[in-house]
Formats: sequence, structure tokens, C-alpha cells
Amino acid sequence: MNAEQLMANRSCDPADVAMINALRAHGPHPRWRDELAMFGQFVGAWDLRVRFFDESAQMTYDDRGEWSFGWVLDGRTLQDVLAFPDPETGGAAVGERRIGTTIRQFLPSSRTWSVTWIGAVSGVVHTSSARRVSEEIWIEATEDDGSTVRAVFSDITSAAFRWESLISPGGGTSWRREQEILASRRTISAK
Repeated sequence: MNAEQLMANRSCDPADVAMINALRAHGPHPRWRDELAMFGQFVGAWDLRVRFFDESAQMTYDDRGEWSFGWVLDGRTLQDVLAFPDPETGGAAVGERRIGTTIRQFLPSSRTWSVTWIGAVSGVVHTSSARRVSEEIWIEATEDDGSTVRAVFSDITSAAFRWESLISPGGGTSWRREQEILASRRTISAK
């Protein structure tokens, strides 16, 4: 939604439009274009199949969702918004759904990525580091209890990808899948 569309919505505060215009960028920062492509390839809107798994690997949730990625902060950073129906209530409307955002910041001085997930409903904030491993992208962190958490983007094409959240209570000796997302790029038809 552009600023003009936001302003046409009477419930939109002009201050919100100013903030959105200051935040958004129209592409990657030219100086770091190649490095930013690691996550920049996901810019756009994606339709999802969201699945959760319990400790015995049984699927406990399977529903649709959406994930939108975009350039922010003068094209130096990517931000995404992930939303899907609440697993407990099934509510999908604004205020009922699960929603969160991730800030993916390339750090030129170390040539690494800092990734921060903010779960708006759960209140969970995770800060991780990301790197390319062969054809995959791994995002890793250590939890307070010593468990290792890894999110993996795999099977990446221009039209689809797979994302998994894995946990290793044993510090990487064995892994258990907690969540899986199958994404298909949303196509926008011309009118």
C-alpha cells in the first residue's frame, strides 16, 4: 500500500504515513547490492502453508498464512511481516491472528547478518546471526537454556521456498523440527 492509498483510508493517521515513507526503501542500497541479495531475493508477498510439530514429530497445526518482505532504512535492511491464524483459536482477523516481524540487517564491517524476530502476540524477541551454507540460508542462535535454534531457508527458487525451525537441546548433536513453512510467491495479475 502506498502513501496515497493510506491517506485515502480515513482511519489512517498522517503521522503513520510519514513513518512508513521514512521506513520504506525502493530497493537495496547500491553499495551492498550483492551482499543484500541473500535475503533480497525474498522481497515481495508469499502465500504460505504453516505447520507446527510436537516433540514426537506429530503435526499439531496446518493452516495458510502470508509473509511479506520489503526493503527499509535506505535499502540497507530488509523487514518482513509474517501472519497466520492463531493456532489456539483459529482467529485470522486483525487482532486475532499470530503476527510478527523480522529485521534482517547486513553488517558491512563484519560482512555478517544480524536477524531479529519480534513476535507481536507471543512477546518473544530472538536475535540470531545468518549465513549461507551451500544453497541454504541458516539463521542460528543459542537459547537461554543452552539449546541451539536454527531456521533454514531451503529449496529456494524465484517462485517458492521452504523454511524450517529446528531445535537441538544437545547443542547440535540431534535436531527436532518445530515448524515448517512452504512458501509460494504471490502473483499479481494486471488489470
